[in-house]
Amino acid sequence: MLNTPDASELLPIAVDLDGSLVRIDTLHEALFALLREAPLSVLSAGTLLRQGKATFKRRIALAHTADVEAMPFNEELLAWLWAERAKGRRIGLFTASDQAVADAVAAHLEGLFDEVRGSDGSTNLSGSRKADAIAAVFPEGFVYVGDAPVDAGVFARADAAVLVGDVPRLRASLPEGRRIEAEFPGQRPGWREWRRALRLSHWSKNLLVFVAPLLGLAVERAPEILLEALLLFILMGMLASATYLVNDLFDLSSDRRHPVKQNRPIASGAISARLGAVAAAGLLAAAFALSLLLLPMQATIALLAYLATTLTYSLALKRMPIVDVITLAILFTIRIFAGSVLMDEAVSLWLLTFSMLFFVGLAMVKRYAELRRVVSEGGGGVSARGYTAADLPLLLGAGLASGFSAIVIFTIYLIQEQYPRDIYRMPALLWILVPIIMVWLLRVWHLALHGRMNEDPVAFALHDRFSLALGAVALLVLALAWQ
Repeated sequence: MLNTPDASELLPIAVDLDGSLVRIDTLHEALFALLREAPLSVLSAGTLLRQGKATFKRRIALAHTADVEAMPFNEELLAWLWAERAKGRRIGLFTASDQAVADAVAAHLEGLFDEVRGSDGSTNLSGSRKADAIAAVFPEGFVYVGDAPVDAGVFARADAAVLVGDVPRLRASLPEGRRIEAEFPGQRPGWREWRRALRLSHWSKNLLVFVAPLLGLAVERAPEILLEALLLFILMGMLASATYLVNDLFDLSSDRRHPVKQNRPIASGAISARLGAVAAAGLLAAAFALSLLLLPMQATIALLAYLATTLTYSLALKRMPIVDVITLAILFTIRIFAGSVLMDEAVSLWLLTFSMLFFVGLAMVKRYAELRRVVSEGGGGVSARGYTAADLPLLLGAGLASGFSAIVIFTIYLIQEQYPRDIYRMPALLWILVPIIMVWLLRVWHLALHGRMNEDPVAFALHDRFSLALGAVALLVLALAWQ
């Protein structure tokens, strides 16, 4: 909402940076970037907090160069500022961020600001100090553009206000009668943004925790085991969502330069880095607390192994060809292992071997499809993953070999471990699962070879009618085989 003032009232404009001109907190994001690039530098910089926030911010600014070109600017506010600049108004950038960050933003928006002030390593430019700096530069009066109640003192000394973000809350904090020149309301992240940030659709991969309980379910303990498996499914989903948040926090710069990933809630600024970190920490704490209270210790150990593996994958291993697909298979196998520890019987090594081979094959499908698509569009490879066009035959051959080896291992698993058990009335029916797996696997590769596999094969199976039909047949076979 704009309230255009009279021409005589066109006072200079003082603009805040974090949360106002940009939809992010530049210090928080710099900290996460450093935690990934050089974690020891963050720890050493933390000791400087005793010397003041300005000293700390200067150390962070020296250690990490802000990627200003990729920052999510408040485009509506920015357009308004350029329009006011065209009218001849003076505009200054005043921020508690370090001067180096402020200068980088001003250089990116060349010609917009007449004055640029930030924290200088000794003085933290916030609160009354910011108000004093603005008044010194614009003694004739000024309009302040801000987004936070912490700037109430600056708003109090301003002749007019431009409110950004939580406009109703800011309006209530203004001195009575203070003129509002413009408003740029923002939206708090809702369920839609959080659902995307937490990747709830990816929780479906955790259905693997039910594999061992369903294959070896003893009727007398069925309710207890299935309830524990359901809880394990939820807890593993919480861990997965937490690691997705951490991954997004560490990949902010690269995500913002990606045509699709730039729209992710944290990358776009819809969810702040601080809020994302708090949510991740809360999910991790809640998941392990519930696991320790309600599940066997082996299940908690499996959850810990899953967390360590997925974080290592996100931070480093996903950029290492071949190692990345092995790690993905390990993550899937950990899910099956976690479900296995809920059973009375020892964990089946045949089942875990089947899982490793099967999911190595599927990971190869995923990488093959990605690489083939890039090559068909004229690219030389997937640089972020370390694969080139020359790897296509390797991925195809190794993927098919892994898949068919998995089928052999699964057959041995059925014959050696499941056929002799007395929980099945007709154990021979379990053999029908072998051709079901074979048909699905070959179909996935057929689609990949024809360029029609455009997503993770596991995610694909959850909305592909043919895959769902095969899954229904498999469940029917299990039901008929059970005692």
